[in-house]
Amino acid sequence: MCKEGVYWGSVAGVYVGVEYGIDKIRGHRDWKNAMLGGAVTGAQVSAANSDDRKHVVSNAITGAAIATAAQFLNHLTY
Repeated sequence: MCKEGVYWGSVAGVYVGVEYGIDKIRGHRDWKNAMLGGAVTGAQVSAANSDDRKHVVSNAITGAAIATAAQFLNHLTY
């Protein structure tokens, strides 16, 4: 349980850190930050996992799609 908690906590930390960094660099807070944060996080998680090194690009695309969809769904609830 502790190992899984550390794993998912680090994934969340990478995502939030990348999204915040992109926000500060671009000066805009929109869905593109979530898309790039999800792509970087998906690629990093895939590259760190020794079984999925050949799927880095597809996992980056999946991470970007999930983060973008979550951002759009979050704006629907406002």
